[in-house]
Amino acid sequence: MSHADRSMAGAFRDMHFMRFLAAGGAEVAVFRLHPGAAVEHEVFLDGAVPVTFTPSDNPGEIPHRQVSAALVQAVRGFAPDAILFKGLSYRINAALHEALREFGTAPLTGFVVGGSVTDPVLDRADFVFGEYTEQLNRHFPRFAGAGRAFIMPKYVDLEATRPDPMPAPPLHDIVNVGGLHEKRKNQEDVVPFTDSWRVALVGGGSPRPEVKAAVADPSRLTLTGRLKPPEVMTLLKRCRIMVHTSRMDGLPRAVVEGMACGLPVIVYSATVNGGFVQGQHGFMVGPDGLRPAVELLLREEGLRRMMSRRARRHVEQNHGLPALERAARGFLEFLAGAPARLVSAPVAG
Repeated sequence: MSHADRSMAGAFRDMHFMRFLAAGGAEVAVFRLHPGAAVEHEVFLDGAVPVTFTPSDNPGEIPHRQVSAALVQAVRGFAPDAILFKGLSYRINAALHEALREFGTAPLTGFVVGGSVTDPVLDRADFVFGEYTEQLNRHFPRFAGAGRAFIMPKYVDLEATRPDPMPAPPLHDIVNVGGLHEKRKNQEDVVPFTDSWRVALVGGGSPRPEVKAAVADPSRLTLTGRLKPPEVMTLLKRCRIMVHTSRMDGLPRAVVEGMACGLPVIVYSATVNGGFVQGQHGFMVGPDGLRPAVELLLREEGLRRMMSRRARRHVEQNHGLPALERAARGFLEFLAGAPARLVSAPVAG
């Protein structure tokens, strides 16, 4: 995991994926930089996934520039046959890749890729895990064409997202989830809908000046602040649709969670060009098509409810722990078909 952090709170998907690899017979290990001064070890998911945290050599720099000689040494000691990088364009990726090549036979190398973001090491990679088929075909055709591109499902608590027996009435018509201070989230395209609809922005931070200036009616805008995951699920169930106008996120987990909670989603097609079926689970639109799509769903309740049910079923079939387990089994089959040294291979993440 290339981003330096001691917390694993945002790594549920990765940890469960490694757990399923271990259950399938692989020896697994996770390595991550952290701001501490020493190498630390911890196990997660009832001891199924060991994680080694190593000190950063340059903790004062931004995460993308940090490296760690201790991490390189720890991974070399594990001697993986396959390594999966989580995080693109981090300096530690290239440093580790070169160190493993110098050590001897280089392991199979892969990346978890989001959107169209790339990495200097990607040209030398052997496989990728992406978000959805259309993304892999459009941005990573070399891997897709060779059968070396896989889907990494999102981690979604499917129990928490299921509809309540007696659902409460909606509190908000439109919800958007994302940090309010991040320009790429582009909430200034969401808040103008306060001219007619109740809008909730979920995320930490204060709205940027551009967002504040675009609010049509402040009385229809709710800022929830940062919420814990169970609180987010509870709120999503009290909303009618999700509008995600980010310009560079790929397919975020928040959108999948929205669909799991029964919300048709509207996204910008320049950012998300797949991952759900157009007109069945939501709409992928350009900026000019945003308002017509929003007005259609909010004014045609029968259509919204139909798409709500279909969106929920789509997530239950393609995301969550069962889908992650299937993805792990498929990856192990890929490794088993690779050179003999990879059968029952150690896998580092």
